[in-house]
Amino acid sequence: MKKIIILLLALLPALTMKAQMLAVHTDVAALALQTYNLGAEMNINNRSTLNLDVMHTDNPYWAGSATGITIVQPELRYYFGGRPMYHHFMGVSLLAANYKLNWKDIRHKGIAAGAGLTLGYVFALGHNFTIDAHTGIGIIVNHDRERDFTGKNKWGYYIAPTKVGITLSYIIR
Repeated sequence: MKKIIILLLALLPALTMKAQMLAVHTDVAALALQTYNLGAEMNINNRSTLNLDVMHTDNPYWAGSATGITIVQPELRYYFGGRPMYHHFMGVSLLAANYKLNWKDIRHKGIAAGAGLTLGYVFALGHNFTIDAHTGIGIIVNHDRERDFTGKNKWGYYIAPTKVGITLSYIIR
């Protein structure tokens, strides 16, 4: 009997807590370019969410051989529509990437890091499905370990798009 009372007392806080909304998503625009990706978004308060995307491609049809990129991109989003995962949002994102590609007979292989601002809009497709369109711009710093065949190491700083996509999400309540 003591164990049952202790168990009920331990579960009491769980009964009064609100469920944390979680969504899993994939970027359909990136999938069309043979970039496999998966992401998750979780509420952290009434208007904000924390989003994490992971993307990878290896020798896609559009880039030829010896091409690959892996990207991890966390993002903090603020929704203007009064609730998370609904209507207009603005986000601050970070980016970390590892890449290799051949461009104009020069081999690029290195790492990149960046930060940017994202703007987007979420459309509800049903009770649990949403689709959002987003675009972002920011600064990217990269370091090529092998820029050309002489083996030079080079640094670069660019203002560029950091996030562009159309994401299909399933919300788990």
